[in-house]
Amino acid sequence: MVPKIPSSLKWLIDKRARLDAEIKKTQASLTSAKQLIEELSKLEDDLAAIDRTLGLHEIKIEVEHIHPVRSHYVRVNLPRGELTRSILLCLRLREGAPARMGEIVSFIEARHGDLNALVGNRAVFHRSVHNRLKALFREGRLKRHHPPSSNKEGLWSLADDYLG
Repeated sequence: MVPKIPSSLKWLIDKRARLDAEIKKTQASLTSAKQLIEELSKLEDDLAAIDRTLGLHEIKIEVEHIHPVRSHYVRVNLPRGELTRSILLCLRLREGAPARMGEIVSFIEARHGDLNALVGNRAVFHRSVHNRLKALFREGRLKRHHPPSSNKEGLWSLADDYLG
């Protein structure tokens, strides 16, 4: 016969299990962050080398006047449900102010960039976010601030019931 575990002990066991999971998740994020820092350092070194090379050319180029161009590739590997959680978090942080879809996509990329994920087409990820936004709108969790048939980038915010 198995002895009955008191509820206070069950609570403590559950609390320990949850903390252990959070520690593992945070450690994994830290590892990923370290990899991102290393990649950033390499990218900055490459940029500095190109700037030095441009400085050697007889035609003088003001590198500070060269505008950045966004890459068309994105590396995001999200577990099930994380896309929805990230969209809702992004909009919650806006405290009711609508966000453009591009801002939401950038927020998710910055939050979940994964160096181990396969490099994919940015349009595919953009479409995934767009489809999820439409589904959340149909569920009544989001408000749309643009006409559905518009070719302009959409504006989205949390529905009034989900602001708190």
